Amino acid sequence: FVNFYMLRYRLLFVILTALVFIHLIGNLWHGDAHITLDIYLPGIKTAFVFIVILISPIVGVVLIWTRHSLLGSWTIGLSMVGSVIFSVYHHFILISPDNIEHLPLGSADAHAQFANSAEFIALVALSTALLAFYLVGKLQSKNSGVA
Repeated sequence: FVNFYMLRYRLLFVILTALVFIHLIGNLWHGDAHITLDIYLPGIKTAFVFIVILISPIVGVVLIWTRHSLLGSWTIGLSMVGSVIFSVYHHFILISPDNIEHLPLGSADAHAQFANSAEFIALVALSTALLAFYLVGKLQSKNSGVA
């Protein structure tokens, strides 16, 4: 007997896990562009990046594979919303060396890497947040007995 209901959740967990790690890889790619262009964030923003954008989604992934899948989905969703807001504000709105239109001197390749990776992580974070919150809704309705 195959429980298709549980298989669907497992598939969503696999996709969500993959998206979190794609987001992590995109952030490593973007971090490399930061280093290449000598763009460094102040301490509090660096802490935000490490705690909210890099570590929290991984903690959420660990949680979704346990009996705390609802908490894990919330953790991933909220951290990805934080990532989207941080990325969009710093890379596209705030006038600073971290804005894709105001980068410091550097090669065309470094500028392209910075802009492409900034756009990539914002899109992946948004997609991941949407899936995480879809899962929150599904898990909450499952836990409350609503199908």
